Amino acid sequence: MANSIELKFKKIQKEFLEFLKYTKGHADTTCYNYSSDLNIWIAWLIEENLDWRKCKPVDVEHFVSYLSKKGIGAHAVARKISCLSTFYKWAKRREYVQDDPIYLIDKPKRPSRMPIWLENEEQASFMKAMRNYDDIPETIFGRSKTSSVKIRQRYELLFELIQKSGLRISEALGLKISDIRVVDGVAKSVRVIGKGNKERQVPLPEAFGRVFSVSIADKSREEYLFSKKPGGKPIGQHAARAYLKKLVEKAGINKKVTPHKLRHTYATRLLEKDVQLIDIQALLGHESIATTQIYTHAGQERLSKLVADI
Repeated sequence: MANSIELKFKKIQKEFLEFLKYTKGHADTTCYNYSSDLNIWIAWLIEENLDWRKCKPVDVEHFVSYLSKKGIGAHAVARKISCLSTFYKWAKRREYVQDDPIYLIDKPKRPSRMPIWLENEEQASFMKAMRNYDDIPETIFGRSKTSSVKIRQRYELLFELIQKSGLRISEALGLKISDIRVVDGVAKSVRVIGKGNKERQVPLPEAFGRVFSVSIADKSREEYLFSKKPGGKPIGQHAARAYLKKLVEKAGINKKVTPHKLRHTYATRLLEKDVQLIDIQALLGHESIATTQIYTHAGQERLSKLVADI
């Protein structure tokens, strides 16, 4: 019985994920997170001998308690309940369920997170570490130093691009040469397809644009900017994060820096230059300005620390 219920759920789950991807335009990473959260939900239901089509609000509250006892953080719990809310609203519209068990519960609120960014000195140290090739051995895993330097330069361009444009890692890795607008030998902007398949043009600083245009001069327009070889696929997000971690350690920065933290760094630099929130929202591709406002809170906390000991 449990097996047949699970099979039915998997079929509906697949349809729901296709709806998210092709109708709503969600990114692959978002769909993966929804799928993972739904897998945890159905596994718990089977363990509790519950039918996903007949769940009550009290069952969802027990699920929240189960997640908390497992040591899952409040932010992750809130995300899972948000996923279930979206799923059951969709399922009810299609008459796969009669009732939405999420609708009446007190949904756990996501705790606010202060963004992490690189201070100016840390950013300078990071860039210096990236451009210093002394740590690259003559040969590694059968690869020559020349080949390893080319790999470093590819990541160097990727991480500098994020710092100069605020792109999400998925947006940067998805860029093709045809997405870059070059005028008189200067890369002026990049065309990005962001969340929800929304397109935006992100301008680039002129000094970086000159360097950027040189790096793409010999590439075909349909080639991925960060392809591992001509005509190939771009490097993966996991590899990019692992390489960034090594460079951050090399720079002696004692922070957990991810590609998204480099995006935070870009937003912080804009705020320091008194760029308006509405403009930062447009540059980052935030759907709501409420998402962008976290940077003002971060700025206020930073100022509080500066005057704490006066």
